[in-house]
Amino acid sequence: MSDGTAVPIPPELPGLTAFESRDDLAVYGSNALLLFVAQLRLGFDDVDSFAANSLTDGSNDKKCDLVAVTGDGQRIVLAQGYMGTKDVAAAPANKASDLNTGASWLLAGPLESLPETLRGAAQEVREALGSGEVRELQLWYVHNLPESVNVQSELLQAAATADSIIRRDFPDADVDVSFVEIGRSTLEEEYGRTQVPILVAESFDFEVPGGFELKAGEWSAFSTAVAAGALRDLWKDHKTKLMSPNIRDYLGVVRSSSNINFGIKETAKGQPENFAIFNNGITVLVHDYRRRWEEGEGGEQREILTVEGIGIVNGGQTTGALGSLEDSEAVGAASAMVMARFVKCSNTAVLGDIVRYNNTQNKVEATDFRSKDPIQDRLRTEFEVVPDADYRGGRRGGASDAILRIKTLLPDSSVAQSLAAFHGDPNLAYNETRSIWDSDAVYARIFRENVTARHIVFTYSLLKAIENAKQVNSKIGVADRTDAQRRHALFFSARGSNYLLVAALGDCIETVLGRAAADRYALQFTKNISPAEARELWQPVVDVALSFSAQLQPATDLGLKAQDRVRKALQDFSSMMEAVRSANPGPFDALAAATEAHPASTPAPSPPSGGVLFT
Repeated sequence: MSDGTAVPIPPELPGLTAFESRDDLAVYGSNALLLFVAQLRLGFDDVDSFAANSLTDGSNDKKCDLVAVTGDGQRIVLAQGYMGTKDVAAAPANKASDLNTGASWLLAGPLESLPETLRGAAQEVREALGSGEVRELQLWYVHNLPESVNVQSELLQAAATADSIIRRDFPDADVDVSFVEIGRSTLEEEYGRTQVPILVAESFDFEVPGGFELKAGEWSAFSTAVAAGALRDLWKDHKTKLMSPNIRDYLGVVRSSSNINFGIKETAKGQPENFAIFNNGITVLVHDYRRRWEEGEGGEQREILTVEGIGIVNGGQTTGALGSLEDSEAVGAASAMVMARFVKCSNTAVLGDIVRYNNTQNKVEATDFRSKDPIQDRLRTEFEVVPDADYRGGRRGGASDAILRIKTLLPDSSVAQSLAAFHGDPNLAYNETRSIWDSDAVYARIFRENVTARHIVFTYSLLKAIENAKQVNSKIGVADRTDAQRRHALFFSARGSNYLLVAALGDCIETVLGRAAADRYALQFTKNISPAEARELWQPVVDVALSFSAQLQPATDLGLKAQDRVRKALQDFSSMMEAVRSANPGPFDALAAATEAHPASTPAPSPPSGGVLFT
């Protein structure tokens, strides 16, 4: 870490090189690196959708470049970004101190005094804190320069400010405030985790009570048990580097009896003799291992397992929880043992599968179960013939998906959100996306038996056209915007506005197309086109629809949760669209000519001469 004096510039860095190769991030300018890091750390697939709802950067952003509430509602991220020339010794500390200002405005600033770009974020954050679900507030300072002591001091002060505000204004919240400077070295470490499964390369000795070995092909594994104290010591020395194979770091111990990490600690302290059978144990990747016996102080034979390198692929919660035991607590856990499996593998492809199939660091996602659903299986097959479209239907990709831009990927979350919004539920799309996968009833409502890949292209491309319109608007300088463009910017500044506009166009789709559409799930483009081509068909209609975004504005005040406001806003929007459809039919007729109703969905009569068939 730099103290601000000149330091030699390292050779080409793979993490920064990977970032610079991401041409899809160029449109975000100075926020590109911030989004790259967010994707590394948060693991989302759709960077454009994330940016549309999380970036708050602007000329009057109150020092908040990015504000995000994670999908599970348990973590808030407030971030500042900076890009400097590569020969500078350290990032400016004043940008870190800006987070002190940003936290104050975000958490406690009068809503009426906040700029439009930040007001919706502040409402969302405060509601999340008030709900009691938030467990952590993270402050990030992301840049491309060496880390420095001065920056750390400023971040510490910003975290103290945020913590004091939360304690004062949200006394019932149980929130840990943390901070991190993500400069060159941290970025390379984050990137390295996606490339190298084992970051802790030292040699370690474990006293074990015996065990057994299995071998097959290019891997071998030794199953045994290790002392909980040994894992605690490992955590004290290496912390989250131990979990380099994991998709996410240790989640932290919160003071809740329902939290798994709290439960692990309580079991280790209160029932150490039963810990080995109550806990699932750990799986550890190693470069190598070997067994030997040595004589103990009393002349007894002790078996020692020596391992080279450690990467915990499964059991990070167990290790982190044990590592967080205080010295006084560790006494009670001294006799606890943890079942452990040490695996070495020389085949990189198999190694990747080991990480993938063993990694249960977090709760198994509902999408993992839905991936076996017949509907998702059928959709994957249908997408095989859709041009330039990669749909996985709940199947996870590899460990490097968060940094490798797959331009043809239709992320599961964005697909589900576009379907939910188009079919009348923007609140579900924005605030309750997880329930689409978690709830059988909601899943069946969104992913109906008659949903097709080409209908998904129809709704997904509409969402992408709206996000593109927001990007175009954001590039116009505030001083250069027309009155109409200022209204559009105000609308887009509201959280979830992109899903609300999808819902508005879905609600009045018959007006848009000029024909009846009894089954909106039957709608698709006449030609089997790519999502990118489909977006271009939607774009002229979206641009016209933005003229009436003011009719939708009242529904955004409560983050789309006020259903009566949403319903009223959709009705007002639909009325305006009826009027403009007659006055300016061109964009609508072009979309209608390219759209049909899937004939297999609902039997329908022959289309009128020269017309487009709708049911």
